[in-house]
Amino acid sequence: MAGWTLISESAPARGAWNMAVDEALFRRAEGDGAPGPFLRLYAWSPACLSLGHHQSFSEACDPGYCASRGFDVVRRPTGGKAVLHDDEVTYSVVGRMDRPPFAGLSLIDTYGLIAEALAEGLRRGGLEVSLSQRRGSLSPAGGAPCFLVPSEKEITASGRKVVGSAQRRGQRAFLQHGAVPLHLDYEALALASAQPLADAEGYRRAFAGVADLRPGLTHEGLGAALADGFRARFEGPWTERALDAEERELAERLRRERYETDEWNLGAALRSPEDSEQMTGGGLSCSS
Repeated sequence: MAGWTLISESAPARGAWNMAVDEALFRRAEGDGAPGPFLRLYAWSPACLSLGHHQSFSEACDPGYCASRGFDVVRRPTGGKAVLHDDEVTYSVVGRMDRPPFAGLSLIDTYGLIAEALAEGLRRGGLEVSLSQRRGSLSPAGGAPCFLVPSEKEITASGRKVVGSAQRRGQRAFLQHGAVPLHLDYEALALASAQPLADAEGYRRAFAGVADLRPGLTHEGLGAALADGFRARFEGPWTERALDAEERELAERLRRERYETDEWNLGAALRSPEDSEQMTGGGLSCSS
């Protein structure tokens, strides 16, 4: 049975660093002789608007508003729509597609396994959640937030979506990461992602922060519950550690040369052969 590695984080980080670490772990798993699956749970400081890899910057971001609020802006290595990361716990899973527990699974089946672990974690955090297979009727605009995109595998509580995810699949490995917000600022989400302010009320009806539904739930409590949910769904062995020297060096390079650059963040086209792996689009890119 494949052994899992929980990557521990010491403090919330900027968007460029968070995306660089996720990609560094993905690249490590793509290489020969990579270790078993990774789970990483992390936070953001300052708040950050992340854009899907193929999104148009002008349709998905209001840079003036983001600057006025002190929000970072970063483009993800995954597909999907805009997400405003603020008061949340973010998860990322990196695994090999040729090794257990994800060996031979389709994109949808991979989502399903991870969604089961997330749902178990949220239940351990005190929420009553449902895992549904739903094709929604929403038709969001090009820059509309990730949480509004209909999905095959969706985690809901009190009838509202509580997790938004995106996935990238390479030749051997995949990266899936997603936001589990505790509280949501619906107006900030609309304005940061260049959507009409009037849409904020619709967002409020469509999705929710988990601490708004389960008062008293903290970042620490949510993170611990999610980790427990993964351990319950994916039996061990589990180890916990910080980034090793190789991973940190690669993440530092990716942060400096990619995720902090205007060339990456303002563009929306594939930039090099190493970026040509499959990235999910449409509803699948923002499932769970």
